[in-house]
Amino acid sequence: MDITQSSRDYFAMPSPSASEKLSLAASSTVYTYHCLCTHLLLATSTPLHALPTRNNSCDQAHIMPLPPPPAAPAKGRRPSNEPALPPTDHYGLLLSTHLENKPEMVTSDSGFEKRYLQRCGRCNLVVGYQLDWQQFAGDRTGRKEDLVYLLPGGFVTTAEMIMGKTPPQGGIGMVTVAEIKT
Repeated sequence: MDITQSSRDYFAMPSPSASEKLSLAASSTVYTYHCLCTHLLLATSTPLHALPTRNNSCDQAHIMPLPPPPAAPAKGRRPSNEPALPPTDHYGLLLSTHLENKPEMVTSDSGFEKRYLQRCGRCNLVVGYQLDWQQFAGDRTGRKEDLVYLLPGGFVTTAEMIMGKTPPQGGIGMVTVAEIKT
């Protein structure tokens, strides 16, 4: 079979629209990201650049939804009073991160935030955070577990790590041991 003949129709197809690109971004492909120390930290079905960012914050963190915690099923069935969750194309997991139990208070001109820091399990670098429920309207307290805010510049893709690339401009730079010993 000639590959040029079989792939000609595929390459003649029009480019996907913006909404189709987002749907394609959340495909069955798993994107993996590492800390600057090369420790595997994140696996997601949506690349980081396709996730929404915090526009009202100085850190411009990527907002990644987390899967709900597993619930104990009642004899293998969902209780009838629980609504079925809508299907989603996105799935993301934090791997080998350490969650701080004590929140940090971050202040700015617009107020303050109570953040629970997510740190790399190897080098202890802060790679993300979760907000406290008190930041949102309501009476709940404690850590909001359905979202994680991933700091830009704290992650490299697996391909970038293998090729020895550094994070994009504006991120945290990498230094070698020779540079530190001077």
